[in-house]
Amino acid sequence: MTTVRELRPADARAFLEVHHAAVRGLAAKDYPQAVIDDWAPLPVTDKAVERFLLNPDKEIRLVAEHDGKIVGIGALVVGKAELRACYVTPGASRKGVGSALVREIERLAQERGLGFLELDSSVTAEPFYLAHGYEVRERGEHILRSGQAMACVKMVKSLQPRAQHL
Repeated sequence: MTTVRELRPADARAFLEVHHAAVRGLAAKDYPQAVIDDWAPLPVTDKAVERFLLNPDKEIRLVAEHDGKIVGIGALVVGKAELRACYVTPGASRKGVGSALVREIERLAQERGLGFLELDSSVTAEPFYLAHGYEVRERGEHILRSGQAMACVKMVKSLQPRAQHL
């Protein structure tokens, strides 16, 4: 059973560790090592945890737990209508954890009045988002905090209910 809940400050290191495990274990096949190293720098330091907890973009951060262990993470930036993050550990991949996170992010977005969500998907995650109703707007680059560019897929999804035809 997977449960999704809001991040607690004590979960910060685990949140970053899930991100790093996902990038290094799942996305590494699609990106050069320099991108992986900038996207998920090791080790997860106390300074990285402190910086993460500052949360300058006011992300709503979620964790997905399975048997009491954090195996997935997600983030929503309401002010930008952006699904900022959805990552799962390699061991939790393809077990519904990412889907549970996306459903909760979309629910929170709708609850806050957002009519759509945008995201910069990794090349790795593009099929996942397509399966969840996101559409490709364009292919481009996402600039990491270090300034390193990485290939991404800019996607969007309307959160408006579709009109039913009678």
